[in-house]
Amino acid sequence: MAIDDFVTGYSNLACLRKLPVQTLKLAASFIEGLREPDHDDNADEEIISAVIRLAHALGLTVTAEGIETQAQADRLRALNCDTGQGWLFSRPQTADNISTLLRPRAGMWRPDALGVV
Repeated sequence: MAIDDFVTGYSNLACLRKLPVQTLKLAASFIEGLREPDHDDNADEEIISAVIRLAHALGLTVTAEGIETQAQADRLRALNCDTGQGWLFSRPQTADNISTLLRPRAGMWRPDALGVV
């Protein structure tokens, strides 16, 4: 079970105690703040980092939604995010194309790094 769009509502932290969740999905609105690597405001990165640390301390995995650039994926990897999804990896696909998309691509991802969900 996953909590989708985590950090966008006021009751999410209470859900971590009450629901049998295994994964938190970070809302794409926070990932957007990672677009420009040299920006001065690092609030989104600090929030993402704190949520990832909290999730991992509770034994949960974290999936980042809305990854559009390699720079975002690299920064999320550096923050120890477990998995990610977004247009960087693929646009929405038909069921027939999914198996091709999920085939391993040489050199793209390490098993211990951010991957495609």
